[in-house]
Amino acid sequence: MNTKSMAPCGLICDICYAYQRKKNKCDGCNSTGNKTSYCSRCKIKQCPEKNSETELCIKCDNYPCKILKDLEKRYTSKYGESIFRNFNLIDDLGIRKFLKLQTEEWKCNNCGELLCVHTSKCSYCGAVNAKYPINR
Repeated sequence: MNTKSMAPCGLICDICYAYQRKKNKCDGCNSTGNKTSYCSRCKIKQCPEKNSETELCIKCDNYPCKILKDLEKRYTSKYGESIFRNFNLIDDLGIRKFLKLQTEEWKCNNCGELLCVHTSKCSYCGAVNAKYPINR
């Protein structure tokens, strides 16, 4: 993971299913390459409040906005991932240390590849994704 992997909303592209898949792979929120239709029309990415496309929402005067609160609710309930926790850790550790920590946290215990936030099993070896909510 590197700083380009950090989406403005606080999610990490590297652990997204669309970023990890082989066919029609998304190149990430901060790339100019291929994106999923959902990411291409992302309201957070296109937010007029941001000073740049890569600026993190936590730097916004309107943080947390309704769009971000809705995303937080969806990701915590469906995937067990909290963007607000991510932003708190970024504030405490800095983005580079945060991403280093996340690289370790999201490694599959079986094969060492990055797990996906959207699936209950490792996409590479099929081992149980211990970070997935139904597996906890």
